[in-house]
Amino acid sequence: LRIYILVKKKIKVKVIKIRIIIIKILLIYFYNNFSQDKPNIVWLVCEDQSLFFSFYGDSSAKTPNLNNLAKESTIYDNFFAVSPVCAPSRSSIITGMYPTTIGTQNMRAYQRNKNINNKTNLPIYSAVPKRKVQFFTEILRSNGYYCTNNYKEDYNMEMSPLAWDESSKNAHWRNRRNNQPFFSVFNFNITHESRIWSNHKNYDTSSLMNINLPPIFPESKTIKRDFLKNYKNIEQLDIQIGEILNQLKEDSLYERTIIFFYSDHGGPFPRYKRSIYDTGLKCPLIIKWNNSQITKRNNQMISFIDLAPTVLDICKENISESIEGSSFYNKKGRDYIYAATDRFDEFTDKRRCIRSNQFKLILNGDTNSSIMKPVSYRQNMRTMKVLDSLNDINQLNKAMINWYKNSKSKYELYNVINDPYELNNLYKNKDYDSVFNDLKKKLNNWIDDSDYGNKEEADLIKEIWPNGKKPELKEPKIFKKGKGFKIISNNENSSLGWRDSTIKNWRIYLENETIYPKSNFEIIEFSPGLGSLKKLYRL
Repeated sequence: LRIYILVKKKIKVKVIKIRIIIIKILLIYFYNNFSQDKPNIVWLVCEDQSLFFSFYGDSSAKTPNLNNLAKESTIYDNFFAVSPVCAPSRSSIITGMYPTTIGTQNMRAYQRNKNINNKTNLPIYSAVPKRKVQFFTEILRSNGYYCTNNYKEDYNMEMSPLAWDESSKNAHWRNRRNNQPFFSVFNFNITHESRIWSNHKNYDTSSLMNINLPPIFPESKTIKRDFLKNYKNIEQLDIQIGEILNQLKEDSLYERTIIFFYSDHGGPFPRYKRSIYDTGLKCPLIIKWNNSQITKRNNQMISFIDLAPTVLDICKENISESIEGSSFYNKKGRDYIYAATDRFDEFTDKRRCIRSNQFKLILNGDTNSSIMKPVSYRQNMRTMKVLDSLNDINQLNKAMINWYKNSKSKYELYNVINDPYELNNLYKNKDYDSVFNDLKKKLNNWIDDSDYGNKEEADLIKEIWPNGKKPELKEPKIFKKGKGFKIISNNENSSLGWRDSTIKNWRIYLENETIYPKSNFEIIEFSPGLGSLKKLYRL
């Protein structure tokens, strides 16, 4: 009997221990998978694309992965770039600011490891903003997010060393700490303009039959081949995006991750890219929210400058008053879109626009030149060569005749609902005087409010470098406090970071924080336009 009782007790103890182990396993699983209170966010960013997708009514490209994502997403019908080319637009995405405000409106103004721009013979520069400007991912990182960029930056300004935990071809959310919320950007260059003419294929005539060209283009098999190549590139994009979506599912993160898909500006063709018309500014945007109550189709107007504050809003972070964009997360969109063009490679054409839901007003700074500029890079495209040859023999349609014309009206006014390709200028139509005057006033106010939008590039450089040299950061002060240290900046509008000398990644330094380094440590200070300053402290 005693032996029986003893054995029974031992069995009970073992059962209890097993139950405790199971409970621990369940608690760890719950903690790792459900205790995170901040959402994960993934951006899937393609290059140079307009609304060439099934969910916008163009089924020329087969995109099963994006189509499935769209079924679970809100599709935004009025999403606009602030510039119809990548680097200025990307500067607005990362800061929430207009390029004309922070001085990044001229394409390739900043190029790493170069001193002189061979297109302009002007110095390479990173504009010095007059206002507080911060890469918004610094804010996410300071609040516990793991931020990755794979892999293109191209912000037309010096990169903040504090913006990313990883920025490389290998950057991935999978490298984060266990249960750490993440913001991960994946950039896809398969749809870039240059992919139209690289590895060009001569598709057979039957493949071109279903390609319907926009009315701005003349009927041409060569132009159709370029469009077909673009659709084939989109299909490759879809495969690449499918790989990222599958990785989210493999990690059991898909359902708990907010996913953005968008393009960095409009399509790769002439009168699309580098064009202030909607063909150059209007971009695809779909967002898979975690909230099933979000509407499937959204008509509100959204600007690139609204992306940063929207992400901060989603992540429950404070949005700086200096940010020009505004969150569209569960909020009403904006009433007006503003955009600008300035220098693209070797040519400058200063144009500004304002767009409401129905009307668009364009201001042309130079009326004595054509809208078309023979940008040497774009001349590689066969479509461009066809247009040039047809222009030489006066065989272009009305849209392209106006594009090549040697002069242009000071203003262009379009009813973008009835005239989506902006072909019928209503500027001199008296029936639209009230619309014109209202938009003109608002556009002038926006222009006047910009810090650098009225400046020629050479004058901009003189202003930011008053002595012909790039300004330098002042060294921060460091104070011993007990066993720790406090850091105080001697510069306005800068960000501070620190790290133990044995650690690779920088930590964001929070205001009035006391840090406790384990060994010799480094301090870094970064300011857009002024670059970064590092200092080593030995314990």
